[in-house]
Amino acid sequence: MSAERVPSRVALSDPPLRRENRVARGAPRSLIGVVALLGPAALMAMVLAWPMLLTSSGLGGDWEHHLWFIWRQSLAIRADHAPSMFLNTGYSVLYPLYAFYGGTIYALAGVLAIALGNSPISAYVLTYILGFLAAYGGWYWIGRTVGLPRLLAQIPALVFVTSACYLTLIYGIGDWPEFLALSMLPLMVGAALSVLRAERLRILPAAALALSSIVFFGSHILTVLWACTLLALAIAVVIACVPSTRPWLQRRRLIRVAAVVIPALLVNAWFLLPMVAYASHTQIGSQYGVAYEDLQASMQLVAFSDLFTLSRASAVPGVYGYALSLPTPAIVWVLASVMVLLWGARRGTWMRLLVVFTAITTGIVLLMTHEGLLRTLPKPYTLLQFSYRLEGYVLMGVTAAVLAALMLVRSQMGRLRFWAWTIAPVLILSVVGAIQQVDAYPPTPLSRSATLTSRGELFARKFTDYAYTPLPAISESGLPTLDIAPAELHHNHGSFTLRARPGQLVATNIGGGPDLLHITGASVAGIDTRSQLVLAVGSSVAAGSADPHTSLATERISISPAHSLPVVLGRLLALVGALALVAGFVALSARAYRERARR
Repeated sequence: MSAERVPSRVALSDPPLRRENRVARGAPRSLIGVVALLGPAALMAMVLAWPMLLTSSGLGGDWEHHLWFIWRQSLAIRADHAPSMFLNTGYSVLYPLYAFYGGTIYALAGVLAIALGNSPISAYVLTYILGFLAAYGGWYWIGRTVGLPRLLAQIPALVFVTSACYLTLIYGIGDWPEFLALSMLPLMVGAALSVLRAERLRILPAAALALSSIVFFGSHILTVLWACTLLALAIAVVIACVPSTRPWLQRRRLIRVAAVVIPALLVNAWFLLPMVAYASHTQIGSQYGVAYEDLQASMQLVAFSDLFTLSRASAVPGVYGYALSLPTPAIVWVLASVMVLLWGARRGTWMRLLVVFTAITTGIVLLMTHEGLLRTLPKPYTLLQFSYRLEGYVLMGVTAAVLAALMLVRSQMGRLRFWAWTIAPVLILSVVGAIQQVDAYPPTPLSRSATLTSRGELFARKFTDYAYTPLPAISESGLPTLDIAPAELHHNHGSFTLRARPGQLVATNIGGGPDLLHITGASVAGIDTRSQLVLAVGSSVAAGSADPHTSLATERISISPAHSLPVVLGRLLALVGALALVAGFVALSARAYRERARR
């Protein structure tokens, strides 16, 4: 018997107000109920994050680098009372890291570090905990929204946060921006579904949707690009293949979601607009050949034999900590559920959804494991570099399939309803495997405090992905130098004097390009082997035309952030988005206050 024929259960096509009342009756009304709701999420977060909580050393991959970036942004915010687009170090100043790479999440973490008493380490670890809670709570919310009871709604959340690739993002790859982006996806979807099903916009779902959207769109740009594309594709396929989902997409409901998501997206415009305008001028944005080489080299990590296995160890020699196996037990359980329930539920809504989720997930797996298919995609998508980045979306599909299978089981009558409990061994394997995986990662020998000093400076010397490339190469050998110390910059402005002849070339330690910098007293002549700017003294004199017989003169060079249209418009739109969100939540709060006053 299908879900649509069982009036005592929640189906996707149920009227939204009646669904809202049903779920509300199941909401916790006591301290015990709240603990029962939040306890499993907090417990799993503590279990899976214990190396961050109980040790003082760094972890694998780029884990320490993102900690250092947060610290540097917190210093900029503390000094200038505003987030910076630039990373200023002793090696390179005005390097536009935050203009192209997760500017908002570094700014939020920097503010959090200041709020915690100038403690970037505490802020960094806390963001990981919040990411765990967002992912777990998001899947729990989705499960409750579609009608799963409290206990069964924990199952998709457990499958997601205990998966190998999710934990590898933290302990193996150390990709904090990608981890946050992937963690926000379930919370965004859960909050959006809650807003869609309600008769009107309410504060808590709107706040969850706004915060998750701000973090998601302000994080890892490649993840945002791929996730938005695949999410839009999945929604289109669901609407086409599952007619009972269409009532959820009425115009007024979609407007409510857009009224929250669009301002949250605009909050990130301060770095997104310059990034879109100038990304093609950066080293990483223009060198597609390097991305192809990285893609080719990473294909060995997603071999079928390594994906569909119970092992959580990388089978590739020399690549330690990249456990990328799929949640194979959960996949087997989903397939077994389909076989058991195929006859009685094959025409139901949840059977259709299960087929859709399975088909989309299979397609992503095929794309991820075939280099030729990835190379046929439009250029922005080929900047993926590493095909294993797609495994996060495979995990989303597998988890959605588990949820659909659970709902399919719940729609059955009699003994078949007990089939849901056969997933218990799968959960035990997942939790035990996750604990073993986390425990297997050895800490790095350096302490986290060392990351905030010499360790980060060493990394800055190699990190030139966002250097400006449309310039001629000039060797810095034999050139006079202008080395700018970070302390000499105030609000990213600086003025310097040097003795030079007009037209003379000067090597600098400026890491940004003319797209984002305004320079007076000199013109940009090229870029040196360190990816730093080479200036020609005197703005109206041709580079390299200095007459050796001309006497030296004192020249003043001033540097400041540029006020180009993408920069100014991005800041304006970010302000508009923030004000729109504030005004919206003030209006919602006023309405809630009036409603309470009438009672």
